[in-house]
Amino acid sequence: MPPLTEFDPANSQTYEAICHCGAMQYSVTLSPPLTEQKVVSCNCSICARNGYLLVYPYRENFNLKSGEDVLGSYSFGRKRIMHKFCSRCGSAVFFDPKLESPDILGVNVRMFKDVNLNELELNHIDGWNSSPFVDSEHLK
Repeated sequence: MPPLTEFDPANSQTYEAICHCGAMQYSVTLSPPLTEQKVVSCNCSICARNGYLLVYPYRENFNLKSGEDVLGSYSFGRKRIMHKFCSRCGSAVFFDPKLESPDILGVNVRMFKDVNLNELELNHIDGWNSSPFVDSEHLK
């Protein structure tokens, strides 16, 4: 994954997102916009099974509008990352790595409205054979 950048309001875009059944609705503001960044496609066991295509916004740029009551959680292994999904339809929405710095989420672009996934530039990560999910050293 490319290093995270500081948030620039002048070079940002807000995306509306919804799970399959519509119970969870939220918005995500990305800087830079999707068209200017690579979306992470990881082949680790959970990313592959959940179909994640990931971007990493700062937590403050994620706004859950509805669906907190159907927000399910799952973690495994060292319980370091909490995966969030809609408990009604099973849509994998985001994960929370619970980092102090940077305070980010891994958000699944597949839930974004009006985004043509075929037009996204992907950064294929071999998560199956590696451990870190994000390069955040420069932000500490």
